[in-house]
Amino acid sequence: MERIGFRGLPKDTLEQLKPRLKKLHFPSLKVILVTDRQGRREQARYRVFLVGGKHALLTEDAFGPAYGEEGVRALAQLIEMLRKGGAFNFKEAVLPPDVYAALDAMDEGAVRERLLANANPADPELYAA
Repeated sequence: MERIGFRGLPKDTLEQLKPRLKKLHFPSLKVILVTDRQGRREQARYRVFLVGGKHALLTEDAFGPAYGEEGVRALAQLIEMLRKGGAFNFKEAVLPPDVYAALDAMDEGAVRERLLANANPADPELYAA
C-alpha cells in the first residue's frame, strides 16, 4: 500500500495524487472516504483510501471542511476526477478518533481490513463543493 500526501495540505496532497490516479482502473476502484466525524460533516476531515485489485493507496489527512475552503475544494475536485474516470463505488468509513489517528502505525493488512470492514455506501454528491 502506498501512503501519500501531506497532513493538512489539501492542494499539495491532491497534486501528489493526480499522477498516481493515471495508473488505476477507475471502474473497478473502491473509493473509501475515511473520517473520524459522524454527523458533523461540516467539520469533517478526510483521508482517501483507494483500492483496485492488489493495489491500494491511502492519503494523509488532508481533505474536507476541517481544512477550510481549500480542503472542501480539493475533495470535490478529487471526487469529480474519479467520477469522470468511471469510478462509481464510493464508500465512507467513520472510525473512532483513536483508530483514525493510529492508521499510520498500522500495517497494510490491518489498514485494509479495518477500512473495508467499516465502509458503508456513500453518495459522492455529499462531497461536491
